[in-house]
Amino acid sequence: MRRRLLQSLVPMVVALAIVAVIPLANFIATSTSRTLFLSRSNDADWFAAMAEGPLQTGDIANLRELAVRYQELYNTPVFVVDVDSRVIATSVSGVDVKEDDIATALHSTLAGRLPPEPPALWPWRSGEMIVSRPVVNNGSVLGAAVLRVPTAKARDQVQSGLLLLLGGLLISIGAIIVGIVRPITRWVLRPLQDLDNATHQITRGALDTRVSTDGRAPELRRLGDSFNSMALSLHQARQREREFVADASHQLRTPLTSARIHIEGLSRLSPTARFALSDIDRLGRIVQRLSRLAGSDRPSADADGNDAPLDLAQAVKERLVGWKAVYAADDMELVVGEMVPGGVAPELEVDDILDVLLDNASKYGSPPVEVSVTRDGTEVVMSVRDHGLGLGSRDLKKVGERFWRSAHHREMPGTGLGLAIVRSEAARVGGRVVARPPIGGGLVIEVRVPLLEDYDT
Repeated sequence: MRRRLLQSLVPMVVALAIVAVIPLANFIATSTSRTLFLSRSNDADWFAAMAEGPLQTGDIANLRELAVRYQELYNTPVFVVDVDSRVIATSVSGVDVKEDDIATALHSTLAGRLPPEPPALWPWRSGEMIVSRPVVNNGSVLGAAVLRVPTAKARDQVQSGLLLLLGGLLISIGAIIVGIVRPITRWVLRPLQDLDNATHQITRGALDTRVSTDGRAPELRRLGDSFNSMALSLHQARQREREFVADASHQLRTPLTSARIHIEGLSRLSPTARFALSDIDRLGRIVQRLSRLAGSDRPSADADGNDAPLDLAQAVKERLVGWKAVYAADDMELVVGEMVPGGVAPELEVDDILDVLLDNASKYGSPPVEVSVTRDGTEVVMSVRDHGLGLGSRDLKKVGERFWRSAHHREMPGTGLGLAIVRSEAARVGGRVVARPPIGGGLVIEVRVPLLEDYDT
């Protein structure tokens, strides 16, 4: 935005500077021309006075010598004409009184009027300056003294002045841009930059960030107040979420402890009870998972500080022990397929992911349900397949969206958050979820996570 603002202000500054310089340039050319004209006008008056006697007596030899000496001294040709425009004395031969500039000057001078001041001398023009003065005796015009003034030197002076003016213009424009335009631009954009920085801080989780509204324009003050109100609402919502998580954890601690004590007594008798015992251990992490799904917490390192890769195949095998008993109790077949060792991030919640997938397969699919862990390039793939009706191509694209449920399953119990949690867990370690129809019908849900390079097979 700063660049666009400068692009709009700089041309304006340049245009104003040019408008201000044009009169100065015209003054330089006009004053130089006028100085030269007045100087040569005095010489023309002197020649007119010297030519009065010779024009009356006809003795013009001395007048010719004066003309030649003047040209030698000032490099300016001069000639004298009588009232009929005939050349009487000249410093050079070949004078043509019918030239436009000379004829115009003589027409006014011989009529007893002073010719107009010549136009300003500009470097890109050429030609001589014609200066003429009437030779008068007792009010009668006897002739005219005419000077053909070279203007090359004067034009060079004008050109030098214009170049200095141009240099001063460029320096002035640069000084205005650096000293005025850029500070003004920064001053104008500072509230927006503060707002942009505060927005980035908010996205990084610093919800206590606020912007200052002191000394701002009314529009920016309202914008800042709105932003602060929004940030405050987000901060309060985050606080309420954290308070809810803390309260829920506190309230669940006692009943979970009691349930664990009772189930521990049964775990020696039934594999299903041991499976339920592990579920009790997982209930303490439910609030944290849902909070992370809502985006209220950032991913963090493993709580135990264990950075060793997790063998996904081994973790799946251990979790399937309990699920086999659950499936057997419901007369459903659970098939354990290929289990290829593969190291993944240790913070991956394998139990949570597998529970969601197997629970969905038992409710919405048909047996047998097949579970496998394979490798595909740089990814470890955990897949769960059922042999149910599957999903259409449109529904496959929506798998993992929050609260989405297939039209075939909306009458069945569920929240539509299970696969969303799976996708969030996979994304937390750089993975992804893929749903596809396998050959032979049914549905395959694949959880693809990066294979850690330092895993030792």
